Amino acid sequence: MRGNILNGTWGEHYQLQAEDDLAQALNVNRGTLRNAIKSLMEEGLLIRIHGKGTFVTHKKVEQPLAESLMTFSEALIQQNIAYTTTTLQQQVIPADEDLAALFHLDLDAPILWLQRVRHVENKPIIYFANYVPTANFPQIEQKDFSTRRLFDVMEHDYGLKIAWAQRYFEACTADAQVAAALNISVGSPVMYAKQITYSNNDVPIEASDIWIRGDSFRLSANVLRGESLNLLNGVPDLVQSEIRV
Repeated sequence: MRGNILNGTWGEHYQLQAEDDLAQALNVNRGTLRNAIKSLMEEGLLIRIHGKGTFVTHKKVEQPLAESLMTFSEALIQQNIAYTTTTLQQQVIPADEDLAALFHLDLDAPILWLQRVRHVENKPIIYFANYVPTANFPQIEQKDFSTRRLFDVMEHDYGLKIAWAQRYFEACTADAQVAAALNISVGSPVMYAKQITYSNNDVPIEASDIWIRGDSFRLSANVLRGESLNLLNGVPDLVQSEIRV
């Protein structure tokens, strides 16, 4: 199992099979398998999400941030910030090895590749690329994503329930492509987010790379200690993202 992770056979965000199936595939009993999973979790190679399954971690240190899935456009709407969207790329591309593995598809299966920029007061603040298997959403490439939000199209036009996502943040600097999209200098600080979105039957249906200007974003959190943790279920949105303009 460790070898599969380290050599990339099980890539980042790969979801392990159910324990019975994996134990049978590896020809071990469930007790041995559970000990192996526990060991790999302690090494930081696996992460278990309650009710969802066990996944290969990101190569960097991870910290779960929130329990509610809100897109960045929804965050803007919630904060009453008007925005516009420019579509840079919108086409169907063949799935490469990474996308095929992520979505459990054949190599070269059709994928919607969508690149957009969100503007607030004519200032580009969010640049993002989405990848969506078109088999789940026929003719989605014909939708107008300069005026409509991707999740809105997926849920309302196709009736598919978006249930949860894995989202990872890291601070980085803008390369030439990101700098051009956000109208900033190469090397400027940006917040990068990677997201994998799942349906209510735990099937990955969307992946996205998101870059946000460092002067336009911050994370805020309410954190609990001791006995206050017993009130966790009554505290909404413990961690929130905030767009600043």
